[in-house]
Amino acid sequence: MDERPLCVDLFCGLGGWAEGFLREGYRVVGFDNDPRFAKVYPGEFVLQDVRTLDGRRFRGARCIVASPPCTEYSTARWANPRYRHRLHETPDPEAWEAAERLRRESGIPTVIENIQGAVRWRGPWQARYGHHRLWGDVPALIPDGPSQVARSRNAALRAKIPLPLARAVARGFL
Repeated sequence: MDERPLCVDLFCGLGGWAEGFLREGYRVVGFDNDPRFAKVYPGEFVLQDVRTLDGRRFRGARCIVASPPCTEYSTARWANPRYRHRLHETPDPEAWEAAERLRRESGIPTVIENIQGAVRWRGPWQARYGHHRLWGDVPALIPDGPSQVARSRNAALRAKIPLPLARAVARGFL
């Protein structure tokens, strides 16, 4: 039996959270509905839509980290003339609400990461690191991050969580 603490990584993408948690001695299981991430994810990858998960299965975990897709909250999307007519539309909250539901069902501390644009709909964040904002059960000691973080060239693959941020959150749950 694996004695390492378990981290559940929702909307795991490329595995930015996983890299930090693995370096801190965790076992990491990531869930995403995009099969492109299966080959590159550094932890245990499960191809499944996060919205279909039952949080009770995670009750033995030490923590949950979640990075719901940020395109719904991006102000860059609103600046695009093709989308200006949608400025007053509320973003689809389904992914974020799935992470919050899993937090309630599991009773496990959960950190949700997204961008500044989410504040308008999700409320104030508890910590920031560069353009990453953290909501939920954020550990107290998060390092100050760079004010400018390089953007991913392939937005479809989602920006990775910076390693120092992932490691700091992981240490906060040990």
